[in-house]
Amino acid sequence: MRRSLAPSTVVKQLNSTRNSRSDDDADDIDYAENEDNDDYGEDDGKSKKRKRKEPKMRKPSKNANISNKGYDTSQFLNPFRKALMPITNEKISFTPNVVSESVSDHEFFIRMLLARPFKIPIPNYKGPLGGRGLGVRRQGGRQSLHDPDEENALILYAPPEMSAEEKLKVDLEKVQVHVVVDPILSKLLRPHQREGVKFLYDSVTGVQIPDNFGCIMADEMGLGKTLQCITLLWTLLTQSPDCKPMITKAIIVTPSSLVKNWDKEIAKWLHGRLSALTIDSGTKAEIEHKLKQFMLHQGRRSANPVLIISYETFRAHINVLHKGSVGLIICDEGHRLKNAENQTYDALFKLDCKRRVLLSGTPIQNDLLEYFSLIHFVNGGILGTAAEFRKRFENPIRRGRDANASDVEHSLAQEKLQELATLVNRCIIRRTQILLTKYLPVKIEQVLCCRLMPLQTELYKKFVETGVSELGKSGKLSQSALSVITSLKKLCN
Repeated sequence: MRRSLAPSTVVKQLNSTRNSRSDDDADDIDYAENEDNDDYGEDDGKSKKRKRKEPKMRKPSKNANISNKGYDTSQFLNPFRKALMPITNEKISFTPNVVSESVSDHEFFIRMLLARPFKIPIPNYKGPLGGRGLGVRRQGGRQSLHDPDEENALILYAPPEMSAEEKLKVDLEKVQVHVVVDPILSKLLRPHQREGVKFLYDSVTGVQIPDNFGCIMADEMGLGKTLQCITLLWTLLTQSPDCKPMITKAIIVTPSSLVKNWDKEIAKWLHGRLSALTIDSGTKAEIEHKLKQFMLHQGRRSANPVLIISYETFRAHINVLHKGSVGLIICDEGHRLKNAENQTYDALFKLDCKRRVLLSGTPIQNDLLEYFSLIHFVNGGILGTAAEFRKRFENPIRRGRDANASDVEHSLAQEKLQELATLVNRCIIRRTQILLTKYLPVKIEQVLCCRLMPLQTELYKKFVETGVSELGKSGKLSQSALSVITSLKKLCN
C-alpha cells in the first residue's frame, strides 16, 4: 500500500521549489510587505514609536490546487492543523483535477489512498497454513484438507450421505469432511500399503473394535511398516473429520539402534514437513529438560510434535512422561513387550495414551500368555484379565494339544483357537513377502560346490573316525545328534 507523505516532508519539498515560483508568488510577497508598512506609526517630531508586529498569515496562492502542487500549503503553515472531516459513506468522485468544496485537499488525498484496494506486497502470499484473520468469518461450508476426487486419492474416512432435506437443516460449520491421505504419500503407497494405512486408521479411531483404539501391524520385513506408520502419523497430526488435527503429539518408542533411523525415515518421506524430537544422547538433566518441554507443549503450534525415544530411556524417565497425555504411541519391535511383568511394559502401559500401535515381524509367541500381553497392551479388556484368559483359552488349548488328549478335549481346543482368532484378527494385520514377488525380478538360484581345504578334510575325517561316545564321556561334545551335525558344519565352513 502506498503511504502518504508527512506534512513536514511536504513543506520541505515546497521550500525547495521557492526559487522557481511564478509571478503570483511575487505578488504575494509584495502584499505581505505592504501590510507590514502599515504597522508603523507616523513621525511626531520626537521619535518613531514602533508598534508590536502581529504575525501575519501568508496570502494563499491563487493557483494552488492538487493538480500542480499536491497540497494547499496554508494548511501546514497554520499554527494548528484543521481537524479532518468525518468520512461518510457518500460517493465522492476522485477526479484528479476536480476538488470538492466540502473537503480539504489533505482529506481528499487521504480518501484517495483509502479508496484503493489493499494488496499484500509479497508475491504469491497465501498466509500461514490454516490461519484466519481476526474477525473474518469462514465463507461457505467446511472442506477437506485434500481433494477426495483427485486421481489415486486414498480416502480414510467419508462422511455419511445426507438427504436434500438434511442438507437444508444442517449447520455448515459442523458438517464432517473427508479424511484424505496427503498426495505426497498416497502416490508412493503400494496396494497392500494402502490397505494397511486404512486398517491402522480404522483401528485407532475405534472403527475396527468399538471403544478400543489399538492394533498390531505384523507384516513381515520389507513390506513397509515404517512408511505406513508415518502416513498414519502425518494424517492424524494434520486432519480429522472435524477439520482439525486428531492428535497434537505422538511418541515413537524403538530400540536404541533404530532411533536415528526413524528420524531419517520421517525426513525422507515427508520432505521436512514434520520435525521430530530425537532423544539418543545427552546427560540425564538435558534429557529431562527436553522431555518436560515436549510434554508441556500443547496444540498444533508445537515445533516438535513427535518424540522418538528408546525403550531404555523411556523407562528411565517415566516420572516426566507420565505427567501429560499423548495422542498416539507407536512401539517398534513390539515383541519386546511380551512379558507383562517387566518394568518397560509397565511404564508404557501406564502412559496416558489411548491410541496404541505395535510393530512386530514376529508377533506369534510360543506361550499364549505372551501373546495375551501384546493384545492387552493395545486393546486392554477384549480378552479379559490374565486369569480369565488362562481359564478361557490357554488351559483348554494346552490340554487339546497334548498327545494323550481325548477327542472331546481336542475338539474343544479347536473351538477355542477359532474363537481366539476371531477376537484378535480385528486388531492384527499380517501380510507375507509373497506380496512383493510381482515387484521383484525373477529369483535365480545357483548352487556352487566347493572342495574342502586339506586341513578341513583332515579334521573332518578325524572327527568321524573318533568315537562319538568317547568325546561325550570326556565332556568335549554333547551326545545330541543335532550338536554333532552343527560341529561338522563348523568344520566345513
